[in-house]
Amino acid sequence: MEVNILLYDDFDSMDAFGAAEVFGRAPEYFHINYLSMTGNIVNSMQGVKVWTEPMEPDEIQEIVVIPGGRGARRLLFQDSESLRLLKRTAERAEICMMVSNGSAILSQTGVLFRRKIADCKTDANWKRMFMAGVSVVEGAKWISDGKFYSSSDTMTGIAMALSIVADQADYDAACRIAGQIGYEWNAEDESFYQ
Repeated sequence: MEVNILLYDDFDSMDAFGAAEVFGRAPEYFHINYLSMTGNIVNSMQGVKVWTEPMEPDEIQEIVVIPGGRGARRLLFQDSESLRLLKRTAERAEICMMVSNGSAILSQTGVLFRRKIADCKTDANWKRMFMAGVSVVEGAKWISDGKFYSSSDTMTGIAMALSIVADQADYDAACRIAGQIGYEWNAEDESFYQ
């Protein structure tokens, strides 16, 4: 499966690379692409520079990962064309995985209207501005509502990625990956499914 990780300036490195670490340890099942709105080099909050390809919504299939980060606000205020591309990308994906406040980015496109998402650490004003019409479930580690997966923070994003590996590829592979990265993963109490 193709795993398309959407990056933007000031994304949180662990939000993106936690998922990349999980999917990247199962190359027999997953191939990772790093995308941004226009391509080129993107800088994380922690100073990591990543070369990205331009996002082409019509070529997107399978999995899209949207990490959080302080640059999410800037992405939200970009031109309407960027949000339109993001919406088309999310609609075409088989699985849309949002880590931390990455869900706020996608909520601006309207595709999460009346969907449930995990509560992430943001202020009340942020939620009022960007998550109107979206049901935020307080205390949830991560949620699957149809094809939309959201996590409350970076570490639960890793658990969510492991569960996607178990569901889409192989449960034993997910357990092996959890052991390799030193993550204590219990599939039974990690999730809330809609």
